[in-house]
Amino acid sequence: MMTDLSPAEQHIQYVTSFQDLAYTPFEGAINAICWRRTLGGNFSEIVKRVALNGNITEIQPEELRELQLSEQGQLARDILLNDLQLLTAHGASPVLNVINHYEQDDSYLFFPTDVYSFHVDRSPIPTDTFLCTYYGDSSEILPNAQGQQKVLIPEIRDELKKTISWVCCRF
Repeated sequence: MMTDLSPAEQHIQYVTSFQDLAYTPFEGAINAICWRRTLGGNFSEIVKRVALNGNITEIQPEELRELQLSEQGQLARDILLNDLQLLTAHGASPVLNVINHYEQDDSYLFFPTDVYSFHVDRSPIPTDTFLCTYYGDSSEILPNAQGQQKVLIPEIRDELKKTISWVCCRF
């Protein structure tokens, strides 16, 4: 029984392997499946050694392999390369990024479209999105029942209507 868990935790299923992460189906109220693991190595060393170019820097596996690292940094690198290999073998197209910070959307303050605001990752067809955090804060997971569609909030809906121009066409 899940009564010892917070409301958010009741919507997360934890697994102990990549195989379980990749192949456990979503059921019932579960909206996230997480592989919680203790990682060895020094991931901050990798972050410090990568040449950052902008707010988000993509690291290619070759660049990762070329970094001169301590033994703990090498352990972290091996974990990253192994995870990239697991995801690729699963059919995913993994990208490894160092995210310095995200740009905040200030064009629509009542309806931001950046990752600072809560957003829903959902698909009407079965699909997989893998989000792995190795260093720094991870994403928060919100139970589906706690989410509210901003378009249904009257004040936001009214503002959205002001920004939309309608076009009607007949063919």
